[in-house]
Amino acid sequence: MTDNRLIDKLDNDNIPVFNVSEITDEIRNLLEDNYPYLKIKGEISGVTKAKSGHVYLTLKDEKNNISAVIWAGILKDLLIQPKNGDEVICSGRITTFTRYSSNYNLIIDAIAYEGEGQLEKKKEELRKKLEKEGLFDEKYKKKIPFIPNLIGIITSKSGAVRYEMDDTINERFPVKRELYPVSVQGKAAVREIISAIEYFNNRKIKGIKADVLIIARGGGSIEDLWCFNDEEICRAVFNSKIPIISAIGHAPDTTLIDYVADCSAATPTEAAVIVVPIKKELIEKLNKIFKRFNKAISDFLNEKSKNLQLNFSKLKTPYQIYDQKQKEYIQNIKRFENSVKFNVENKKSKLKSLTSQLEIASPRNILKRGYVYVKNLKNDSYLKSINDINGEINIKIGFHDGIIKATTKK
Repeated sequence: MTDNRLIDKLDNDNIPVFNVSEITDEIRNLLEDNYPYLKIKGEISGVTKAKSGHVYLTLKDEKNNISAVIWAGILKDLLIQPKNGDEVICSGRITTFTRYSSNYNLIIDAIAYEGEGQLEKKKEELRKKLEKEGLFDEKYKKKIPFIPNLIGIITSKSGAVRYEMDDTINERFPVKRELYPVSVQGKAAVREIISAIEYFNNRKIKGIKADVLIIARGGGSIEDLWCFNDEEICRAVFNSKIPIISAIGHAPDTTLIDYVADCSAATPTEAAVIVVPIKKELIEKLNKIFKRFNKAISDFLNEKSKNLQLNFSKLKTPYQIYDQKQKEYIQNIKRFENSVKFNVENKKSKLKSLTSQLEIASPRNILKRGYVYVKNLKNDSYLKSINDINGEINIKIGFHDGIIKATTKK
């Protein structure tokens, strides 16, 4: 059955007629005029990056979804990069690409997490990741120099933080400083802070290389400080060869670079306190040390002087030493003479004894007791036995007081 009312509407000449381009342009203008800029809350899904660098995604809730796009030029400056599953609030404008389709899209130029809870969740996820990789380990922490030659300061050029640190350092111990001005909020801050760290690590300033860096900014919300939770900044801080002091926000504020940095200060002013000692107190301490040192040296020398005087007092005069040595010489001469005399007498006694023994055993003494010796005159040989005499031979007979010659008979 045909609806007559519908036929009536179709036959009504008062209903406007549009071609496709005209109606899509009308719809686009209505959207853009009524929603020039808005924020849409939802969950990111279907993230796709084209070769051109543009990112296409979908924002959805439990009932509906809307297509969205982030142009490549915007993407590089976003503080938060789109990720599937993130609950976010996207800022931008609604439009349709009338040349290609009649679908409407959200052109995104900013992304924020929905509330601090989402930010804390993302921060905690990255914290666990970096901690697992060892970026927070104490063994990698570099020592802050006691008195630096040059302090590299990375902070905003116009902020009060710079002047607070300058005043504190000048009051405590004025040393050379070099400011590298950076943004301290937003996506641009990430690139600038990383460039600053690389700058100080790769060159010398007026012939002096910075031996400590301070990254600082004042307090703010978690969104304001979010760039200091960026993974790239954390890795740049970790890879720095120069020790880094982080001084982000105020006492309750904690960012991820506070965990990675070699030293974390509750405030920028505290960082200035950490980086240099108080010159006046240091001079006083040095004076006290020198006084103790001088006293110790003086006491040591006095003690040694007393010991030396005591030892000198025990020393004899040259005359006393001469007399003593002379007496010792005379005593040694006497002992030597006595020893020589004793040895001579002893040798004489032994010689006399030996002489007596020789005299007793000498042939002359034997002959005196009535013995004689007989020799053959022919060959002057001793006749020891009667058998040595054979017929008549000429002999000589020796007595103790003379010799006689004789001839034996057969």
